[in-house]
Amino acid sequence: MRNITYIKTLALCAVMALPAHAQSAPPAGCCVRDYSAGHLAKNPNQVVDRISVSFRQNAGDRVAQMSVLTADQGHAREDGHGSQLFAQYLYCFAPSGGFKNWTCSVECDGGSMEITRDDDKMLEFRTNYLLVGETDECGGAVDLAEIVGQRVTYRLTRVADSQCVIK
Repeated sequence: MRNITYIKTLALCAVMALPAHAQSAPPAGCCVRDYSAGHLAKNPNQVVDRISVSFRQNAGDRVAQMSVLTADQGHAREDGHGSQLFAQYLYCFAPSGGFKNWTCSVECDGGSMEITRDDDKMLEFRTNYLLVGETDECGGAVDLAEIVGQRVTYRLTRVADSQCVIK
């Protein structure tokens, strides 16, 4: 009887040790975040005013379409990209190769985002390098990392697909 209780306890501990945000299903739907003027004032390095991410299947690939309205502050402003609208297309990959979560990447080493939470209410991703804005060459115009090489986390709210277009 003690062995059964011990095994049940071990099993419960193992399940509780799993991350609550781990997901195996591919990301789907639309998520948006619109930062308030107050939030931006408290975070002067933040380069995102509004962001939307829409996931879908495209010819066998899971893809994300990201739209970003930059804030007129931080390195976006310093580089002359404040208050501008940028888009980016990312390819998404299931957990593998050391990544615990779904990861979406920009071609030509334009960076990536690791999805750390994806549920019916929220999408959370982190990045330390992710370029947005199509340019004539590989890459993009604005890095979503607030400080070069430093990890930043974005939390977006799940919304209707029609809200993923930034106007």
